[in-house]
Amino acid sequence: MQKRTLIQTGLAMLAGGLLAASPAAQAQDYPARPIKFIVGFPPGGSTDLVTRIVAAQMSETLRQPIVVENRPGAGGNIASQFVAGSAPDGYTIYLGTLATHGINPVLQKNLPFDHIKGFTMISQIGYYTNLVLVNPSTPAKTLGEWISLARKAQQPMNYGSPGPGTSPHLTGEYFRILTGVDLTHVPYKGSAPALTDLVGGQLDVMFDNLPSALGLVQSGKLRPLAITSRERVAQLPEVPTAIESGLPDMVVDAWVGVMAPAGLPQPILDSLHKAIVSSVNTPQVRSRLQERGVTIRTSTPAEFLAYVKSENEKWARVVRISGAQGN
Repeated sequence: MQKRTLIQTGLAMLAGGLLAASPAAQAQDYPARPIKFIVGFPPGGSTDLVTRIVAAQMSETLRQPIVVENRPGAGGNIASQFVAGSAPDGYTIYLGTLATHGINPVLQKNLPFDHIKGFTMISQIGYYTNLVLVNPSTPAKTLGEWISLARKAQQPMNYGSPGPGTSPHLTGEYFRILTGVDLTHVPYKGSAPALTDLVGGQLDVMFDNLPSALGLVQSGKLRPLAITSRERVAQLPEVPTAIESGLPDMVVDAWVGVMAPAGLPQPILDSLHKAIVSSVNTPQVRSRLQERGVTIRTSTPAEFLAYVKSENEKWARVVRISGAQGN
């Protein structure tokens, strides 16, 4: 009996020592196995493509496979809930977006996770600008001309979006607040059918993401009046910003960034941050992201957290004033 007690005591002490040392040991060995990179949207979309480009380079940097796992549904909320409930061990990371962490939390009440307290912000990757788009048959050649045209119209202008609560939807509401133009929102199930109707003349205007609309702009099927980023973009250098066009507050960046569950140990956070920033800034990754309309912008974890909070404040005001609603 005494011998068994000693063995049990020894095992308990050993287990206690291992548990006490586990965070440091885990950080020192990290990563020791494949990492899951969660995406809240279907394969083939802009968010998915960005994730796969970055994941491939991070895999080389960290010398472990990074497996992209799509968990679409509820505007990204299904994936967000999964990540927030995962272990903070560095083996589950997430591509958060303007939709998942900027707009959803202020547009949808009683979410089953806390978009701030449930996550560790690691680094932004970059952002897409939105384009103010019209049919080429529209008489207006500039954003100022279009606003004047819309104000003189006898009925509201209609604008399409990929659906309620999306970045293009809220961008339209923000534009309406800033300009006083009377707009009617027409929701679609995705950008493609909305863009088709804009090309066909069934819509008056759209505020869509650059990657979705770039091909139609380059082919001359749509006319871009302005972009919503602070600076012009390399893909369409001739298109002015909304700021240049007389709307100093019309800034919308459809941003993306990497997150993990809350409580990520600092050494693992440091390792992931270094891997993300170095991967995004390799020439081949920068080139591939820019080809897809992404403007590179990395950040520290603290900067990323502050930015997400500022985005919540901005979009909460838009939702409150406009009365916008999600699905």
